[in-house]
Amino acid sequence: MRLGVVVAILYCLQFSKELSDEEVERIARMILEQPFYDLTTEQEYEGIAAALAAEAWEHDLSWQPHGEPAIRDFLRRLLEHLDALRPWQEPPLRPLGFGRWEEFKDGVLLARVRLYAPSQDVLHARLRAVPGDADGTRAVVLRLRSGDEVALMAPPLPDGYDALLKTVVPHRPAESVIEAFLTHTGYPRDRVTPAGRGKWWGWRRR
Repeated sequence: MRLGVVVAILYCLQFSKELSDEEVERIARMILEQPFYDLTTEQEYEGIAAALAAEAWEHDLSWQPHGEPAIRDFLRRLLEHLDALRPWQEPPLRPLGFGRWEEFKDGVLLARVRLYAPSQDVLHARLRAVPGDADGTRAVVLRLRSGDEVALMAPPLPDGYDALLKTVVPHRPAESVIEAFLTHTGYPRDRVTPAGRGKWWGWRRR
């Protein structure tokens, strides 16, 4: 993924008239708080550094308004700014991919989460179809800044707004994990119902 991170950055810059220091700050915060793909901050940093080290770029970047010299200068300044922000905190949440999906699928039920529409909800927009799932389940497995690992899973759209929040053993007390989920996702408390409270619907209650 030599240019993968760079292409993702350029999509975020395609409407920027100038690659200013303000844009360096904006993209740096995005890298630290909203990682691209399933990458750690260090992996994102290494991807940018590898792209800068390459003498030639194989991707066609003619679709975006900034020339390669300006992009390279921006990326150098971005790495310098990221270095100045060390040590880096873990992002509030980071997707982990589906490598451990079976563990979370049959994991410990923590809560029900009533999602907003994907266009209004960054967390809902992160849900992806689980490969090979016959029910069309959409999910995301997350590592929270607290260190807790959880999965949010929901049925297919258009009716998939009621999601399940699960974790795996060993884990902290359920109320602590739920509190961390609220803190690091910014989800309203009244849209998260702990297991055993309130009325539950029938989708995968286990």
